[in-house]
Amino acid sequence: MSGAPALRRLAGFWRPGLPLAAAVALAWGLSAALGLPERFWSVMSVLIVMRPSAGATLDAGWERVRGTAAGALCGLAGLFLLHHGLPALAGTLGIVLLLSLAGAALPGWRSAPVAALIVLSAESLPGHPALQVALLRMLQIGIGVGVALAVSTFLSEYHAGARCDAGCAALLRGVAQRMARLPRPAPADAATRAALRRLALLAGSADLEARWWRRGTADGRSRAYRDKARLTARIVQDAVVLDRVLRLAPDTPADRGWQDAAQAASAAVAGLAEAMAGRGDADLAALAQRAATPAHALLAAPLQLLLDDLRGLQRGLGISP
Repeated sequence: MSGAPALRRLAGFWRPGLPLAAAVALAWGLSAALGLPERFWSVMSVLIVMRPSAGATLDAGWERVRGTAAGALCGLAGLFLLHHGLPALAGTLGIVLLLSLAGAALPGWRSAPVAALIVLSAESLPGHPALQVALLRMLQIGIGVGVALAVSTFLSEYHAGARCDAGCAALLRGVAQRMARLPRPAPADAATRAALRRLALLAGSADLEARWWRRGTADGRSRAYRDKARLTARIVQDAVVLDRVLRLAPDTPADRGWQDAAQAASAAVAGLAEAMAGRGDADLAALAQRAATPAHALLAAPLQLLLDDLRGLQRGLGISP
């Protein structure tokens, strides 16, 4: 019994590390089978681009391939200039510095200075001309990226699409709980804003996965997960606005209409959260009724904004209103 927590911690340690270890071994094996020199370049690519999900790996891998191709071409151009009289030190430093500035402005070019420096120092690899070194580097990086993508697709710790939906549902549940509570808690805080930023990044990875597996593109919804994340953020903001209005409610039994509006909004948001989690259906009828006949004029606009965004998210989920 005493060893059970230690075993669970050990399993938690190995589970995310096994796909990375498998990708490293596979990249090395493929490079060795092809007889490539300096096989650790493909291993290094795996270590750089491997992510917990296939979408994030594809994003990082594409940036590395694009930056490496640009850097290799600039390195070949630099070699041409060096062989025609350009001072070696000044030429190499100048090209690397310019690519470093470009990499700071263009995220996809971050690996370009490294690739250019490798090509410009190609004479350190005996028996291989500069052009062949550039092509070998691109091949090795391609192997590393391809292996990382394949392993993360089939052995990924999670799928970004399901995790994005779960994240949206969790945020909506929190919104629903805050709206239903009395006395009213503080509105969305820094932790909620940080969660929304993480959700936006996760949604981008989920859309990449969807395009990779040809999901979400047949109906033209190539940004389906980003749309869900955007609408979730808007619903959170709508709830903050509604909460500020509800704080003006008079605390008397004769004005139960304010609290009824809060309960209807809470139930609508909670129902949509459960629909996103695949555990129910969203019913917006009560909220629609409260928006049409608000207890006070101040409630009309916030309730209608919340209703419109909930309906938009409902359509995104493919649920008939």
